[in-house]
Amino acid sequence: MTASGPSSADIVGLISALWGPISSNRTLVNGDPFSTLSHMAYHWYYHNQWAQIVDHGQWVALKTPADVNQLVQQLAENKDYREVLRSVREKMDDATDEECEASINLAARLLLMLRFGVIKFEPLPRRYLTWTEGPLRDFVHSHFSRRCVLSCDRVKLPKSFNSWSIETIGGIKVVFTNNLADHLLLVDDDTRVLIFHHVSFLECHRVSTNSLLPPELAKETLDTLALLFPITKMRAESSWFRRKTCLKPEPSTTPIDERLLHCGSLQTEERQIERFYYWRDRLVILKQAYDDATPTLSPMRWWRDRRNGPQWCAFWVATLVLLITFVLGVVQCILTAIQTFKNG
Repeated sequence: MTASGPSSADIVGLISALWGPISSNRTLVNGDPFSTLSHMAYHWYYHNQWAQIVDHGQWVALKTPADVNQLVQQLAENKDYREVLRSVREKMDDATDEECEASINLAARLLLMLRFGVIKFEPLPRRYLTWTEGPLRDFVHSHFSRRCVLSCDRVKLPKSFNSWSIETIGGIKVVFTNNLADHLLLVDDDTRVLIFHHVSFLECHRVSTNSLLPPELAKETLDTLALLFPITKMRAESSWFRRKTCLKPEPSTTPIDERLLHCGSLQTEERQIERFYYWRDRLVILKQAYDDATPTLSPMRWWRDRRNGPQWCAFWVATLVLLITFVLGVVQCILTAIQTFKNG
């Protein structure tokens, strides 16, 4: 039996089954109605995961989107891994263990946007989760329940700390990812930071009473996006943001969630590092890398780098004095030469 690709109706049906309908009195974190959500990025994510894992039915037990969607809904009910595996085997009794496990990994990826299992030929299989026993909720909670170990006593998150300054001043490239577990992760010798951009997905999990994600994880992730993509700053740097969102997130071809610019902005008390739990250590590491970064010799980057206000003022005052001195010296030399020419 060959695999058939997912249609828009298949994806819409899964979204509706998992997260809809949402009560009309619920709003997004920025106050907008839930009707403004866009699931286009998730549509592309579904197609991408299907293409990577199903690969025309060569590596999975379940061959149709309907079967996979049914499996996703089973996982959403928080069933034990062995019970899920037995269900797949009963449905496709001629499938190998590897094909059954690949089907479960695909369903878990579609449900939680976490990279479950190693997939053959997947580009950049940087990190993956291995779920082999127990309920899925317990496994996911265990993964995100690691204690914060880094000191944050002197860590401040000012308004100037955002994705634009991280890239243009800190020299750390912002790269979008589809894997929630990679959010805020510094990679490639601290030269790139991965940002999970699926705002609509997070909003659905934030209000869901049956979400398998840990409590407040979705809300805290949305807060980090509001921190890094404050709407006022992104509007001021709209050309930079447009360039970033025109790029494709690695390693897939999923477009950036258009709701990324609509997470609002954090007030001073909301930017306190102690308010963050799940992403605190990664924020500490990212802020440290940003603070330690030295701008290149580009005058524009030096001009933009105002992380240390007094030092910035002193540098540019000294530069201005040096420039004025140089100009006056040149003018004096020219006047002296003219006077000598006239007297000669």
